[in-house]
Formats: sequence, structure tokens, C-alpha cells
Amino acid sequence: MRTIDMIISATLSNRDTVKQIERDERVLKTYEKYPELQKIDNNIKDNIRANLMKILDDELDPDSLHDDEERMLLEKREQFLKVNCISSDFDKLWPVCEKCGDTGFVRKGNLRVVCKCMGEELNEAFKEAGLGDFESVRPSLLDAKAIKNPENKRKEARSRLDAVIVSVVEKKEQKVLIYSDKAQTGKTYLAICLTKVAIGCGLTGCYVKMDDLIGASDEKISDYKYCDFLVIDDFSSMLTNNFKIRFALDRILETRINNGKFTLIVMNESPSEAVDKSDEKIAAKLSRIECL
Repeated sequence: MRTIDMIISATLSNRDTVKQIERDERVLKTYEKYPELQKIDNNIKDNIRANLMKILDDELDPDSLHDDEERMLLEKREQFLKVNCISSDFDKLWPVCEKCGDTGFVRKGNLRVVCKCMGEELNEAFKEAGLGDFESVRPSLLDAKAIKNPENKRKEARSRLDAVIVSVVEKKEQKVLIYSDKAQTGKTYLAICLTKVAIGCGLTGCYVKMDDLIGASDEKISDYKYCDFLVIDDFSSMLTNNFKIRFALDRILETRINNGKFTLIVMNESPSEAVDKSDEKIAAKLSRIECL
């Protein structure tokens, strides 16, 4: 599974090439308009090159690389730029995104979150995480729904899940939790929002419905075992009677519990009912899990 960091790194590598080309074209146009500036810059380079050769031949002290002549040329250059209203960084690489400085991330309080300029990359990470069918689900919409529907517990659940994000991302607390509520109360929406927020904070995350474990490849099972943040949705004690699902779920939970990996198990059943009706090995693990 490609993580958000891997996807962003690939984009930034391509962005660096574009910035270099743009920089070269900008310098060429500036020099064509102001040949005297090019002459000054060439003189600065020639001076440094000559001093380097003298240092290599032991004819000059290394501390004298930047001499009075260079300082005079730099002062002349600075004055020329000022008089002609030329940006002092015209020959530098200009960031595509001023907000993140082309790092792909910005700071929001204590959190490092994906910059808005990486929207396509973030959507790609969501697809890698198993959220390809939920493009319309956005955490920002959750708050609006909570305000319009105060009776459906969305606001309360959002508050609790926000606290989970803070504990995982800021405090580095890792745990396995059960999120139980009756059907049609927005649990899946919340779980998807939670996963998206986690990925947006730079974590490796996965979302999977329990019945999809039946056809999961070994590679996918490995992703579910070791990612930073996992949501297992639509848990059903009845499905633990299916050998393939039970075997996969047991491996996933065993690894994540032992390694302190954050996991959220979403179910309609009450935790006690899930323990009573699940396969013995799965029930033993569920009985050790805290409820959200």
C-alpha cells in the first residue's frame, strides 16, 4: 500500500523538475533583458572559481574564498536589482505552493496535516486505504449534519472521535476500540471521516468492511495488520463462523493488539452480544477491547 507520504513524495519529485525548468527560463529572460546583470553574475562566479583554484594549489587561505572583490560585486548586484525592480530571488527555485513551501504538509496547532495543494494526492491515498467508494464523504459535512440533526448523536460521536484523533496523532496513544450503536445512526459515515482525518494527518490508514475480508489478499491482510490506523466496519458475530473471515480477522486483531496499533471495530450489536455470539477466539479478543 502506498502511503500519503509516498504519494506526496512522488508528486514533489515531479514538481522539483518543473520548478527547475521554470527557474532556468526565468533567469534566461532576465539576462536577455538585463545583460549587465548577467555580466555581474558571471564575474562573481569567475571570482569564486579563481579563488577555489588558488586554495587547491595552496596559494590562498580557505577562509579567503569570499574576498573583497566578491563583496563589491555583490553590492553592485544588489544595487542593480533594486534600481531595475528585479526580484532578489529571480534566480531561485520558486515554490509552487506558498502555503506549504512545497513540503506537502502544513501545521495546524500541534498537527501536521496534508496541504490543500495535495488534494489529488490525498484522494489517491483514500483509494489506497479502501475509501474509493466514499468520495462524497467529507469530515466538513459531518459538522453540518450534526447541527441539523442533533437527535442522531452525530455531534456527540464526532466529539468522541475527535478526541481519538488527538490521542492517536498528538499524544501517540494507541488502542483498540469498539464503536457500537444501533443501525442507521451514522456510524459508517463517522468511521470513514475518522479514517480520512487520520490519513490527512499523515498516518497510514485502512478502512475495510468485515465481509470483505473473505476475499482479501495476503498483501491486503498485511496492510490491515500493520497500518497505523484501521477501521473494521460492519462487524457481525455471525460472520465469525466463516472460516476465511475468522482466520483473517484473528490474525489482524492478534497483531494489532500485541503491537498497540489503533483499531476501531464498528458494529450494530452490543459488545456483550458480540462476545457471546462470536467464535471463541474472536470473542476472547473482543472481551479485552475497550468501548468508545
